[in-house]
Amino acid sequence: MRWRVSATPLTETRFELLDPQSGGYSPIDFSQSVYTGGLEPCGDGYGTCAQYVVRGQYTVPASAHPIQAVHDVYGVLPGVIPTFRTVQPTLSLASFFHAHNDMVYLNITDPVAGEGPYKYPRSYERTMWPTTGLCVSEVPPDDVSFSPLDASGGLPPPLPLTDTGTYCVATRPIPADGGDATMVQVRIATLPELISGTQIFDPPVERSPIVYQIVLDLEIPVPDRCADVIQKIESLTNRYMVGGGAPVVKLPTINLAANGSSQCAQTNERTVAAADVADQVKQAITTLTGEHQQYHFMYFNNLDAPLPGPLVTSMQSLFDALAQSPAGYKVGLYSWIFNPGVAYVQTSSVLRWWAYWPWKTADDMFAMMLQDYGRRSLPYTSQMHKYYDPVQLLSPTDVAAYETDLIKICTSSPGVQPVSNDPPLQPIATPSWPISSADPPSYLVMLNQQEVVAAGQFVEQSAIVNYQICTRYCTGHGFVDTTGYGQDSWSETYACASKDN
Repeated sequence: MRWRVSATPLTETRFELLDPQSGGYSPIDFSQSVYTGGLEPCGDGYGTCAQYVVRGQYTVPASAHPIQAVHDVYGVLPGVIPTFRTVQPTLSLASFFHAHNDMVYLNITDPVAGEGPYKYPRSYERTMWPTTGLCVSEVPPDDVSFSPLDASGGLPPPLPLTDTGTYCVATRPIPADGGDATMVQVRIATLPELISGTQIFDPPVERSPIVYQIVLDLEIPVPDRCADVIQKIESLTNRYMVGGGAPVVKLPTINLAANGSSQCAQTNERTVAAADVADQVKQAITTLTGEHQQYHFMYFNNLDAPLPGPLVTSMQSLFDALAQSPAGYKVGLYSWIFNPGVAYVQTSSVLRWWAYWPWKTADDMFAMMLQDYGRRSLPYTSQMHKYYDPVQLLSPTDVAAYETDLIKICTSSPGVQPVSNDPPLQPIATPSWPISSADPPSYLVMLNQQEVVAAGQFVEQSAIVNYQICTRYCTGHGFVDTTGYGQDSWSETYACASKDN
């Protein structure tokens, strides 16, 4: 029975209950209420609310006044004619396992404890027991006992958890008179026991060593000027042919114009020792690590005049010899010509220079251009991954630790394709699959191939793969996925559980 009055607080007032049999009224002792009763400020902030709970069904004639107030000064204040309402059910329960199955929480809906402005919280007791069927009995099994439900609304499950992971959870209010109370129960299941992980796959990045050689072919009749130009060329190339911490190998300078006491006197008979230089380059390359190597042939000629035929032929022989890379290497020839123009035009169709820089002297824009080249281009960088080469998702230690457990890929960027390595290589089409040391979890991924890319244009490629491993309760146990939707079975859906599972 519930009623409210406009006054608050109530003083000098008591309430009486009609006895349907005798027609008389007797004082209401709220301490005798079967469940929480008494006078409390209404929950909506208006007046005083009252509740009194009796066992069984309290019935009075439709025109009766079941409750009346008695004031010490004003006497009897009759109540209004009551309204009757049947609430079904008066108690309901929803329950669930917490993340990691370490706690079970009970969400109780109880109109007797609180409805509208009437707030009269009840105390409850709870219990749970394993089941393989439904939870429909009105009483718990004989060996199951109840314990008070604390304010958290949760209880630790009995350990160890069963293999089926299904339980009945029950609760009932605690009556003040020690009598019977209605029990409500619900069937719950453990959450899938999951381990989430992220793998970042970075194919190896190869920064090619910088191998270069200066070839001088200068005509400068003034000895001091000749020495100054050679010194500047050596100094500037040493300063700017570097980058990114890659090894730098400077091969001995070749001076084609060394003639007697002069270092800058060209002759028509000058040539490059093609075979010797090619051997020298290849020997240097084979001392370095990495498949992709570059040899910078830097030819300096300050005369605006054609080159003699034997010199052109010898250079062609050198370039042809360098086209054959040592086993296990890919050697790129970067042939530079620094010249006013005539020699370049004359030889461009034959020697196919990699770079031509208009040049007459080390005092021009050479330093700035070489600095800019080194900053933008060196070292040349490679990152290669073959799409058909499977990438193992787990470490050997994790594969051994989770042998026979199930795994699935949740998200990936870029998209990946799970595959089985058990010959022949084939895609995995199921949402999840067992972990096996004989066939470790793997996937295929297509990344941008970057082979010998200038440093300023290189962007490192990675694949980020998020995965989950299910160690228990993988099939037939519901969970909430990462989008907030409920799923029925982890092993049978491509969805992954949220971090709160």
